[in-house]
Amino acid sequence: MLKLAISNEMKKKNISRYKLQQITNWNYKRINALYRNEMKYVSLEELDILTKILECDIQDIIK
Repeated sequence: MLKLAISNEMKKKNISRYKLQQITNWNYKRINALYRNEMKYVSLEELDILTKILECDIQDIIK
């Protein structure tokens, strides 16, 4: 099973969940699920957006 590890990258870039919500305009509940790795699915579009915002590669956020 794959795990999404955006919390580490967010800490490195000093981006809070609130700031991520402001940038993406996603629901805060969705941001929280992604942050805590509690989501049931993640779209490729969401992954693309996250890697651009966090300025990282896909392998940095998927473990």
